[in-house]
Amino acid sequence: MLRKCPLSLALLSLALVGGCGGSGKVSTASLDPRLLPASSVPGYGLERRLDWSNPIDLVGEGVALPNVTHPSAAVKEFESGHLKGAAGEVLNRGVGLNANEIHIGVAKFGSASDASKIRSWMHSQDLQQPCFTQCVFSPRPMKLSGVPNSAAVVQTTTGGKPGSGPANYRAEFTVGPYLYWVWFPADSGAKTKGRFQSGVAIYYQHAKQQKS
Repeated sequence: MLRKCPLSLALLSLALVGGCGGSGKVSTASLDPRLLPASSVPGYGLERRLDWSNPIDLVGEGVALPNVTHPSAAVKEFESGHLKGAAGEVLNRGVGLNANEIHIGVAKFGSASDASKIRSWMHSQDLQQPCFTQCVFSPRPMKLSGVPNSAAVVQTTTGGKPGSGPANYRAEFTVGPYLYWVWFPADSGAKTKGRFQSGVAIYYQHAKQQKS
């Protein structure tokens, strides 16, 4: 006859419950409040919110990769940082050919060092030309005043008058285990650069106020 072992069964049950919840995953809904409110960007409205609980969707929809980087390589990078969850949004103004979009994201990783590691990797991608072969964009790092643990790049067009051509803006910063980023196309004028820098600073202040 088998003897009943209530204590052993109880411990096994606890182990199973612990195993089920031990991944530390976070929901997209819990990350949404960390995204920059559309009201913080004058003239823009919320176009869509993005659920990036799947790292493939995160890479496909939320990360501005150069053409030389395979999406599968980016997925591996995010997974190596023990990705817990991610969320994003697109802010929009204008219509048709005059439309302009700002892409904003947030992700939680296993630790602050994991988040910093992925920030550095994203910055290294920003510093590469976006085209597979030689193209008109020349990436340059940019400092962000008032945003610690940050990295930023502006990809400006070569040739022509300074500040007159299109440009791509990229920025990332961390707050603990959370990584935040922004990217969008615009012009390379001094006013746009200033708005970009101040906008990222506003995002940082918003992120800093969120509970861990």
